[in-house]
Amino acid sequence: MDVDWSIVNRAKNLAEDQLDKPILSFPIVNDYREPLASFMKPGMKLLDIGGNQRTLKTYIENAVKGEVDYKSMDIDRTHAHDFYSIDEISGAYDAIGCFEVVEHMSPGEALKLFRKAHELLLPSGRLFVSTPNVYHPMSFWSDSTHITPYRLRHLAGWMGTAGFSRFWGYRIVRMTWKKRLRSWRYRGLLRLLNLDFAPGILVVGEKTK
Repeated sequence: MDVDWSIVNRAKNLAEDQLDKPILSFPIVNDYREPLASFMKPGMKLLDIGGNQRTLKTYIENAVKGEVDYKSMDIDRTHAHDFYSIDEISGAYDAIGCFEVVEHMSPGEALKLFRKAHELLLPSGRLFVSTPNVYHPMSFWSDSTHITPYRLRHLAGWMGTAGFSRFWGYRIVRMTWKKRLRSWRYRGLLRLLNLDFAPGILVVGEKTK
């Protein structure tokens, strides 16, 4: 799927008023699943895109201390899933998780995914998308199957192009005391070089209409 360049340029600026700030000013979460777990309640409907071994179901149910209505989609048929392509997905969901997936897709494919997610979500539903942090020196380039890099604001812009209009941004890194010490020691250099020690980012988009 090709994308018109006017859409690309518009997407880059669509979330500027909410997420246009230095990368080091975004809050840190230890695990990309934490904001999703905070949002979910027992009985809510959750779709996991790129479900792999379906471990997200167990994580969320342990976090919310109750069952969730969980469905998964993955193109890999090694494990059993409810859906094996974006076009197959049906139903209505309170939340959709898409973790470490969009960097393996072209921008057009990612936009198709975001539009489908917006269509599937219930009102006030949220889409949770994680991807490598391009401000980290090695995170995106550590995998030869990565295709498209996203800055945090630009990822939100693509989601905005698909219809989402409220966003939250996070940096993902498990903070040990050693990492805290190093981040404090090198914070000036990181700001100067516009780099980050967090290998991942997470953008949450809400369907407000």
